[in-house]
Amino acid sequence: MIVQYQHNDDIHTVSLERHADGTYTVVIGEDSHTVEAQMLRDGVWLLSVDGVRTRATVAAQGKARFVHLAGQHIALTVPDVRSRRRAQSGGSGDLTAQMPGQVLAVAVAVGDTVERGQTLMILEAMKMEIRVSAPMDGVVKNIFVAVGDTVERGQTLLVITPD
Repeated sequence: MIVQYQHNDDIHTVSLERHADGTYTVVIGEDSHTVEAQMLRDGVWLLSVDGVRTRATVAAQGKARFVHLAGQHIALTVPDVRSRRRAQSGGSGDLTAQMPGQVLAVAVAVGDTVERGQTLMILEAMKMEIRVSAPMDGVVKNIFVAVGDTVERGQTLLVITPD
């Protein structure tokens, strides 16, 4: 699962991969961590991050997320992809899921050159196939999902940089 959070003016992409033993691999930017999480009570978690145990308190209010961890208070928000896209001139290279669904196919790889209108991936939502097409000519910079992943509305699927 891939989610994005905004802290101050920075948007961070967080990738979570659950393993059969109940641990997670968490990737934030270039940093990768092994995490074990146990809920102690509503909003309070016992975490082991790369073998270091700590408690975290988490609360949500609308699009805001509040985390108290290791003596720090961190306020995060779920970025509004639609307003970010409108604010960018000349079109956005960030392609997002328009509705929850599952990734059926990924037709490109990082580094591929694509043309406007080219099908980049196919999602399935409510028994419909949704083609995700390139909004411009460019090069695939990042791909954040793989075949079989479940995606949420607004989740970034891939990024294209203009040619």
